Amino acid sequence: MKISARNQIKGTVKTMKKGPVSTEVVIAIPGGNEIVSSITTHSAEKMNLREGMTVYAIMKASEVMVGTD
Repeated sequence: MKISARNQIKGTVKTMKKGPVSTEVVIAIPGGNEIVSSITTHSAEKMNLREGMTVYAIMKASEVMVGTD
């Protein structure tokens, strides 16, 4: 699969919290950090996602927000 998004980070599914409509997927990435994504449960099932599986976190955004304390 080839996609246009440049922000692709390889990681491992650490945990999943499956709900009736959406599933929260926590992806462990190099350096000890995590990326959390909320996807449809239908998509999670169609991709057969499971803990320990290698996946890519792909970010495509037209805007990046910056905040301070």
